[in-house]
Amino acid sequence: GRVPILDMSDMLPRFLALLLLAAIAATAAEPDAEPRDIAATLASSPPVIDGVLDDEAWRSAPLPLGAWITYNPLFGEQMAQTSQVWVAYDRQYLYFAFRCLDPEPEKIKTAVSRRDTQWNDDWVGVSLDSIGSRQSAYDMFVNPSGVQGDILTSRTAGESSAVDWVWDSAARRTERGYDVEIRLPLKSIRFPGGADVKMGILLWRRVSRLGMSASWPSLPPGKSRFTRCASLTLHDLDQPLRLELIPNVTSSWNQERAAPNQWSSGNFSPDAGLTMKYGINSSITLDGTFRPDFSQVESDTYQVEVNQRYPVFYSEKRPFFMEGMGMFELAGAGGDSNMRTAVHTRRIVDPLFGAKLTGAAGKFNFATLSASDQAPGRGDVDASLAGKDKVFNVGRAIYSLNEGSY
Repeated sequence: GRVPILDMSDMLPRFLALLLLAAIAATAAEPDAEPRDIAATLASSPPVIDGVLDDEAWRSAPLPLGAWITYNPLFGEQMAQTSQVWVAYDRQYLYFAFRCLDPEPEKIKTAVSRRDTQWNDDWVGVSLDSIGSRQSAYDMFVNPSGVQGDILTSRTAGESSAVDWVWDSAARRTERGYDVEIRLPLKSIRFPGGADVKMGILLWRRVSRLGMSASWPSLPPGKSRFTRCASLTLHDLDQPLRLELIPNVTSSWNQERAAPNQWSSGNFSPDAGLTMKYGINSSITLDGTFRPDFSQVESDTYQVEVNQRYPVFYSEKRPFFMEGMGMFELAGAGGDSNMRTAVHTRRIVDPLFGAKLTGAAGKFNFATLSASDQAPGRGDVDASLAGKDKVFNVGRAIYSLNEGSY
C-alpha cells in the first residue's frame, strides 16, 4: 500500500489558529492582569458612618472592579464571597463603603476586641498610597463588628501597627453578609493637592473560615504590592492646614515633716511644655517639642530581668518619637534577626527639646531627628555623661527606583 503523506501546509495554519485562540482565552480568563484607574465620587452630602449603606453617596453603582483574586494561601483563586465597593470624598474626608456578600452569612466570624487584634476574624480593608511614591501606604481594616486595625506599611520597615492615626468606621451584619463604612480625615494623611490628585489604592478581604485572603488588584507572587496599586483620582483637592498644638502644664507641691506635728513651708514646682506638628506643604511635616510630658503614654509591659542574657527591649510608645519612625528602620531588622531595631529612640530618656522633619520630595523620602536628652546617664551606657545634656542627631534619605525598589 501507499503511505499517506501529511500536508503540513494545511496543518500549520490550523495549529497557529489554535494557539491564537488559546492565547485569547488565557488573556480573557486572567483576572485583573494590570492595575486600573478608578475615580472617586464627589459627595454632595457627607454619609453617616453607621454601617448602613443608605446614604446618597452609595446610591450609584459600585465601582467596576472585576474579580478579587486570592493571594493567601495560594494565588489565583476566585472566592464565592464577592465584594462591592464605593469611594467618595469631599473637602475634608475620604469615604469608603464595602458590601461584603457571603453565600453563608451565618458562618462569618467576628468578635468585639481591642484595636489591631481582629486578624483572626473576617475583615475588609483598604491600602492607600496617598503620596504615590510606591514606598509607603496607610492600611485600614475593619471586621464585621466594626473593630479597627491599621498598619503603616513601608518598603524599608515593612508593617507597623504601633502608629494609630485618626479615622472612623462602622460595620453591620446583614442577611447577605456585612457592610462597612470608613471615613478618613484628609488631615490624617499626606497627599499632594491639585486639580488631579492621584493616590495608589489596593483593596483587601479576608474570609476566616476558609483561611483565604483576596485582593483587588491581584497580587501575583514575586510582585511588590506597591507596583500593583490601582490609581485613585480625586479632583480639585487642596491640602488642608495641618497644624496641631498640644500644650502641657503640671505642678507639684512638696513638703517635708519638720517635726512630728509640723510641716515645712514646702516648695511649689510648676512645669510647662508644648508639642507641635505643622504641615509645611503637602508631603513635608515638621514636628517639634519642648519639655514634653509623656505621663499619658501607655506604660511598659513588665519584663523579667533575672538571668537575662540580653538586655530587655521596650518598644517606643511616645507620640513625638513614633512619627515617621518607619524611615529609620532597615530591611531585615526585628523578628528573629540579630538587630531588633536600627534606631532605638528609648535611649533618649528625658528630652528637653526635639525636632523632626519627615516627608517626600520627588523620588526622595527623608527623615531627620534631633533631640537633647537631659538624662544621658540613665539612658546611655556611658555613665560618665551623667549630669550633662546629650544631643542626638539621626537622618536618612531614600531614593525611589522603578518597580518599587530603592
